[in-house]
Amino acid sequence: MKGFAQKILGYLTQELSPIQPGQTLLATTDVLELLFGKYKQFSFRSPLKQISQLFLSICLSTMNLTTTVVKEALETVRFLDVEDWAAQVFGQSMLSKRKILFSAAIDDTETA
Repeated sequence: MKGFAQKILGYLTQELSPIQPGQTLLATTDVLELLFGKYKQFSFRSPLKQISQLFLSICLSTMNLTTTVVKEALETVRFLDVEDWAAQVFGQSMLSKRKILFSAAIDDTETA
């Protein structure tokens, strides 16, 4: 058992050596799992189950939302910028793909 403990201590010493005194180290995924759980719970109400702009709601779980924070966010971030960012990061949404598909199907039946 001593050999195993020594191996663990050696491994931890090696992995932690780059960490500077006072520097924070995230050594567990519990926080991330909690945040994604909250995201899943929040997005459960969305009719389309996909990662989209709702992904930005994850940060809401980590902060104290005050009227000052909300006011500042509304004054500094435009919705168009969020839409552009989402289009670049996530691509075309499932809803827009469905609209294109169904509008093409309707156009095909009208010309027949």
